[in-house]
Amino acid sequence: MNIRIPPSARRQPPPPGRSSAPAIQTCLVKEEIQLHRTRPYYSRRCKRVSSTNIESLPDELLFHILVRLQADYLYDIARLVCRRWYHLIHSRAFVNTHIQHSAYGLLLSDREGGGYPIFVNATQGRIQTSEFSYKCRTHLWGSFNGLAMEIHYGDCDRYFIHIINPATKQPFVLPSFPFYNGRILYSSTCGVASAADSVEYKVALSYIAHVPPDSPSWALAILTVGVDNSWRYVRIEHLSKLARSLLCEIPLITEGFMHWAEITSTDVLTLDVETEILTVSEVPLPEANYRNAHKFYLSTGRSLSLLVTRENFLWELWVMKPGTREWTKLVADMKLGAQKCRLQQFSGGVNEVLMPIGWVKYPEVLALCFIGESGSRTCIFYNLDTHEIDSIELKTACYCLECVVHKNSLMWLS
Repeated sequence: MNIRIPPSARRQPPPPGRSSAPAIQTCLVKEEIQLHRTRPYYSRRCKRVSSTNIESLPDELLFHILVRLQADYLYDIARLVCRRWYHLIHSRAFVNTHIQHSAYGLLLSDREGGGYPIFVNATQGRIQTSEFSYKCRTHLWGSFNGLAMEIHYGDCDRYFIHIINPATKQPFVLPSFPFYNGRILYSSTCGVASAADSVEYKVALSYIAHVPPDSPSWALAILTVGVDNSWRYVRIEHLSKLARSLLCEIPLITEGFMHWAEITSTDVLTLDVETEILTVSEVPLPEANYRNAHKFYLSTGRSLSLLVTRENFLWELWVMKPGTREWTKLVADMKLGAQKCRLQQFSGGVNEVLMPIGWVKYPEVLALCFIGESGSRTCIFYNLDTHEIDSIELKTACYCLECVVHKNSLMWLS
């Protein structure tokens, strides 16, 4: 085919002494740009997008991608993307798998209530925090699989107890706990845990009862969530008065167990959630001065740990084996003396004491705070392996802080 080029479009030879290469190159670039502009925009994008569109992924692969995201992001954003994501995220298989993928962290709330709880966890050695959009009426008690306890004090004769997932803001209201004509004088603490075999969630609540002619003493009631319409009473006749008094403490929750312990005592009261039997175990501290030392009982999520104070920046670490209630002292002591100068920058006074408050990631990252007259608002996170120190500023003083082990999960009850 012969193509006739009009004279006006014919290229003129370059002036003497000048090369035609730059002009030719510029012309070619303009022609290439013009060629791209003549192609429809959507035709260039469709092929590229269709090969990477997440909607083209099979359900199984999409499942394994979404299950690695945090619960508050899944509930507030991801589930609203489309119906397919909504039904996938709300499926029981997804919720159970998400619990298994969720690591233990700490749930921080104000003892006086009215604030938004903060979840702290350690990912790849770094501290991450997220504030839930759920506003607490009171502080949140012991938590298990993402479910925490919240007590609302109503009129003079009833307590309203809720199980709440702060990520989904879904409450489950439990049967009210009555006073029974004055026989129950005071209700104290409560916790929720799951039995390992039956996978039933149970709530335990401690209270002071007065049954004449006996004097007032601590007692324990339990309820199986979704099964019981009223509270059942746990047998405690075999326990000593000292062991019963431990029920005034906030329970520490581990997998399948609830524990009550006091900072000056070496005795631990443990409830097997499956059998509903209470037993007492003693930490085998070797010397009398150890027994008088300050003790900090902390849940790791899977087991119970104890930090025994030797000095202000030195603790011994003991761990209770799940199920056997046998205590073992770890070989290495927790020595933070070398980091004393770095840690004291978060202190507000010379008389403040550094206290461990919970495991962000056991046994790697420990949360601490200074307790004293200054009312420090700084929560410190110390990595025992790398000796790195992170911190966050709280909206409340540390002595008003409630700290429980928590999983940021999508767990819900129906």
